[in-house]
Amino acid sequence: MRQIDLLREQIDKIDDQILKLINRRATLAIHIGREKSRINAANHFHVPQREREIIDRLKQINEGPFPNAAVESVFREVFSATLALEKPLRIAHLGPETTFTHQAAIKQFGHSARFLSCNSIESVFSYVEAEKADYGVVPIENSIEGVINLTLDCFVDSPLVICDETKLPIALYLLSKSGKASAIKEIHSHPQPLAQCRIWLNRNMPNVPQVPASSTAAAAGMAARRKDTAAIAGKLAAEMYQLKIVAENIQDRAENHTRFLVIGKEPVHRAKRNKTSVMFSIKDEAGSLLKTLQLFARNKINLTKIQSRPLRNRPWEYLFYLDFEGHREDPTVTRVLETLRKRCLFMKVLGSYPKKA
Repeated sequence: MRQIDLLREQIDKIDDQILKLINRRATLAIHIGREKSRINAANHFHVPQREREIIDRLKQINEGPFPNAAVESVFREVFSATLALEKPLRIAHLGPETTFTHQAAIKQFGHSARFLSCNSIESVFSYVEAEKADYGVVPIENSIEGVINLTLDCFVDSPLVICDETKLPIALYLLSKSGKASAIKEIHSHPQPLAQCRIWLNRNMPNVPQVPASSTAAAAGMAARRKDTAAIAGKLAAEMYQLKIVAENIQDRAENHTRFLVIGKEPVHRAKRNKTSVMFSIKDEAGSLLKTLQLFARNKINLTKIQSRPLRNRPWEYLFYLDFEGHREDPTVTRVLETLRKRCLFMKVLGSYPKKA
């Protein structure tokens, strides 16, 4: 027998073992689900912080050559398929299939979840609030264009909390039916990708009108129907809508990432590493913001983001959005949040959730 056949035989045996172990793991997970239902029928069957703990532990002990990113992808699919044996998770997301939010939802929940397309960020919140979906996935910030203000606005009046976060690298392509730049009379895309490609478009297509679309998928659909129309979207949209690539990686910066939030009804318990998000408004007086930030500094809490946003229907008053390390159940964080609440005109904890590495 040739050496290559011997190696393939070993791989077949390993595959057989992996299959048996996956099925054994699924059986144990089903038993755990039944036990949780027996103890507390109202308890949510999905525990995101447990998934994060498993992935972090596996990455820590991984000696390769299988890369950590692939380890996470494989186990996300294992989690997804296992949950589907009991009840598939229903995930609301912004935009049709192939949008970046849809891709982020698949990355977070695996292909076995049931994905529900929504035409606006407000609709994603509404689906979860009405229990039409178990979770929602919404964009919160882009490394080029900054915070998605509409997502922040939705949190003001919503009872939902942040349960997790995920990041997705964004590679943008100019797509059309012909693949010829000379045939393009209009360029369609969501306003965010249009803004992320502003320099490239001004340099390469300065006289071509840019038309905002509800999503990158909607833009790709338009380009598929009209020969003189191009879309800015991801590579997956080119495959889905049978479009040709006119230009690739046209975003203004190579390191282009979007951060997405997973929103749900139930707060999540502590993981090994955590992040908390809050929003608040304070009195418009000298030093008020400084005093607020010093509260975190004195308690050695590391702030990872601060963002201001005008309050709706209240000119010249601002809402502040803050991310910091720690969990709301940590004694120090609990004490700081209690003090902050007393000092603020309005304060809301948006959630504590596992922090990504």
